[in-house]
Amino acid sequence: MDRHVKISILRRYENYCYQICHYLIQHEQHASQAAKEALLSIAGDAFFYTDSDETRRQKILRTSIHKSLLWQGNGLQHQTMV
Repeated sequence: MDRHVKISILRRYENYCYQICHYLIQHEQHASQAAKEALLSIAGDAFFYTDSDETRRQKILRTSIHKSLLWQGNGLQHQTMV
């Protein structure tokens, strides 16, 4: 599949991904980073591009939650170390 087509598909889910991350993290910069990591992770899933919209949304949701929890945990660790 063409790179530009893949980017176009990922962009359709960019806002959804960020909304999930921001809801969970409640910190704009960390949410942006978590969303970026989630989308980069999903970009490597070859099946994502041929999945149905519902399956894509489920993958975005799971990956966004996972990355948000990692960022939240890293943020808490950083705060306790300072």
